[in-house]
Amino acid sequence: MSKEIIEAVFYCSQTRCKPLMLICSRNQVDKNSGYVFTTQQYMNYIAEIERKYPKSNVTICRDHCGPGFGPKDDTIQSVRDTIRCDLENGFDLIHIDLCHAKMSHQEKINRTVELMKFAKNIRSDVMFEIGTDDNVGIAELDVNKIREDVQACQQVANPVFYVVQTGSLVRETRNTGAFNTDSVGKMHEILKSCGTKLKEHNADYLTREQIVRRRGIVDAVNIAPQLGVVQTNYVLSQALIYGIDTRGFVCRVVHHDNWKKWIDSWEGQYLCALVAGHYHYHEPLYERLISELAEECDVREGILCEITRVIDHYLESLGC
Repeated sequence: MSKEIIEAVFYCSQTRCKPLMLICSRNQVDKNSGYVFTTQQYMNYIAEIERKYPKSNVTICRDHCGPGFGPKDDTIQSVRDTIRCDLENGFDLIHIDLCHAKMSHQEKINRTVELMKFAKNIRSDVMFEIGTDDNVGIAELDVNKIREDVQACQQVANPVFYVVQTGSLVRETRNTGAFNTDSVGKMHEILKSCGTKLKEHNADYLTREQIVRRRGIVDAVNIAPQLGVVQTNYVLSQALIYGIDTRGFVCRVVHHDNWKKWIDSWEGQYLCALVAGHYHYHEPLYERLISELAEECDVREGILCEITRVIDHYLESLGC
């Protein structure tokens, strides 16, 4: 996530007349922290962008709201604090995700229901996304589990989305998973009968053919790492064209360990910079790089164009 990516979402929504979702994780944006914004800073920036694109239709969402997705001392109470802050600042949808909680699946669902009740007591119009399985690239096959999960949550509210494991998996700059059309189709029918939509996470780096296969059975997709890679790649490529030194920024990214989340083994510093550069957009080395580039080209407009191209690829391929 970056300021440019946020603006590109609103721009595409307005100019393509499409409803889109903007979804942030707790390490990106949270009550008192975040490598992009605090929650209030984030919503202030969104208000500014909404004024620029008044005809946009963007749902503001919280991704992976559960213990293990925030600070190291993360607790259920800190999750409640995030939910309260989000709703008081105007978020529309909360994804409650207890996949990192050390408890049985049934206990996770029970706790999900409790957090939904907590959120509804703060703001009755809040929407929910549920799904409690860590993504490992294996498709979900248990239709009964999904039905029972949704029915349990319907005690509080009908979830708008259920995150189904489709077999997709993002590693480095590619999607290494295998989409299971048959199993996902069955999940879609079950969810449709419950009045809930099927959402796929980790849908980055898909070809048109791969996306077309999802038509009619996947109702919404999340893409995120790809957008950060596209922005970083554009900035580093433009710096190369104009002879601007990127070594300081690249070294900073390499010496920080965030790239290890995406790369299984060392394959060179440029790949590390690509997959993890977005964690450092708020730092002086990146800001200096952008400042130097701005003297040579309209770098912000270039980033917006690159991100817009990715969003268009998904919209057109999904037949939206």
